[in-house]
Amino acid sequence: MADYRLEQVADYFCTVELAAVKSAAGENGGTYDKFFGGARAFKKSWLKQSRRKMV
Repeated sequence: MADYRLEQVADYFCTVELAAVKSAAGENGGTYDKFFGGARAFKKSWLKQSRRKMV
């Protein structure tokens, strides 16, 4: 069970970082905007929180 949870956390961090790369390149689609709430909201909440929690 611990391995599964670790895989979920790794997937979360990879998804947020991929969204950051796509946002910087201007390639984020409507799905990212709907889920994360736009570029500014994404940087202020999702990206900031995930980078703070990374080891």
